[in-house]
Order: sequence, then C-alpha cells, then structure tokens
Amino acid sequence: MLVLAVLIPVAVIGLVFWVIVGMKQRAAEPFTLASATALYAQLMIIVTATAALCGGVLLVKVLLGFIDINYSYSAGFISGSSANLCPSGAPASLCNVPPQPDFSPQRTQDLVLGLTLIIVGVVATFAHRALAQAVRRSPGGRPVWVERGGAIAFTTLYGFGALFGLIAGASALISYFVVPASPTAGYTNVFPITSGRQPFGDLVGAAILFIPAWVVASVFLRRSLNASALPPPPATGPAQP
Repeated sequence: MLVLAVLIPVAVIGLVFWVIVGMKQRAAEPFTLASATALYAQLMIIVTATAALCGGVLLVKVLLGFIDINYSYSAGFISGSSANLCPSGAPASLCNVPPQPDFSPQRTQDLVLGLTLIIVGVVATFAHRALAQAVRRSPGGRPVWVERGGAIAFTTLYGFGALFGLIAGASALISYFVVPASPTAGYTNVFPITSGRQPFGDLVGAAILFIPAWVVASVFLRRSLNASALPPPPATGPAQP
C-alpha cells in the first residue's frame, strides 16, 4: 500500500520528536508507571486507528475493483518476445494466446485483509482508549505532553496521508482517463495488455479515508488548544485618586 510508504517515515520522525519533547517535560511533570502506560496507550491508539483506516482504504480499492477490475489491479508489463506467440501475418488460429490474468484471488485477499484491519483496529483502539482513561486516576497518569502530543501526532500523520492521497489519487485518476493507453508491443493481435494506465484504487481510497480523518483530528487539536489557552487577565477599574 503506497500510503504506508509515506506514513511510516513520518510516524518514525514524529515519534522521535515526541520522545525528545517528553524527556524535556519530565522535569515539570512526574514520570511514573502510569505516565509510561499513558504514553503506551496513546501510541497504540494512533497505530490501531491508522490500521483501521488502512483497512478502509483496501475496502475502497476492492469496491472500485468490482466496478472495473482495471481501476484497482493491473497486470503490468509482460516480458518475453511476442514473435514466437503470433508471427507477423499469421492467422489468429495459429497464435498461442496467453492466458488472461485473473485478479479475483488478489481482490478477495484485499477484502479479507481490509475487514480484518478494520475489526482488529477498531477493537484495539477502544481497548487502549479504555486503558488510557483508567490510568488517568493514577498519579502522573495524565501527562499533558502525552495528550497534547497525541492530538498533534494524529493531525500531522493524517495530514500527510490526506495530502498524499489527494495529490497522488487525483493525478492517477486524471491520468487514467485522460492519458491514452498504449498497447504493449507484440500483443495487439493477441491479448491487449496496455501500458500507461496505472490503477488508482488505493490512492483514491487513501484520499477518501484520510481527508475526513484529518479534519476530525484538526478539530480535536483546536479544541485541545482552546482548552489549554490562558484565561484573559481580569479587567482593572480606573485608578483611584
């Protein structure tokens, strides 16, 4: 899945930055076993929620594949010389027609994997959310840098996924329908394997799933910032003589 190739480096860099910031904040807040548990729970919530979103991306890919198999799956280039399969000028009855690729097993695997990611991701997310709420009552179980860092991590990670899905998905979608497909040399009279058209199902799925997730994460981040804002100073009356 192409979106993971973008999210994994971003997640690793963000985790390193988050840990560095957390180490600096330990002087201001007590770091207890509950604090470590809260950090673990927050990290697992991000991982499991992202896994559920990736499962949704696969379901969109499969759905587009049911509409048209070429939207989500492609045979790519077939190597080998076509001269031995269908010599120039030979009748079609003498040509050795290569078998048409069947993407049904791959589509079924994507469907099973997508449903598994969604079910396991959602269940694990709620389980770790309950763990995070349980440790809040313990000393040091609600470190500010963990909660606010989690909101920033969600927004940043899903922002990258949304922008990548939007840009790459729109480009692949437009190219698929606008750029003319060119038949692969040697197979024009036998089996029309085309090049120049790349499937866009997973990229469009990333845009459909990660853009709303980015919006929701941004709303929660804004609420967190508003809740932590300092109250305005009290109004002072005119100075008494």
